[in-house]
Amino acid sequence: ESECCGFGGTFSVRMPDISGAMVLDKTRALKESGAHEVVSADCGCLMNINGSLEKQREALRGQHLASFLWQRTGGAR
Repeated sequence: ESECCGFGGTFSVRMPDISGAMVLDKTRALKESGAHEVVSADCGCLMNINGSLEKQREALRGQHLASFLWQRTGGAR
């Protein structure tokens, strides 16, 4: 949780090799944690992490906090 996923907007475009290494570190840590779900409030991080997991053909995916809460509370009532 204390390290960036490597997206950072233009950082990922200007420094793709560093950004790619950072997201691989992040996804490796997520997989090694044994997590079944990943929840974040940062859409940029989710896009980067999910893209990396998809390229790695991993089933684990991240979900936005608002969507997570919406599903868990049954949506609008």
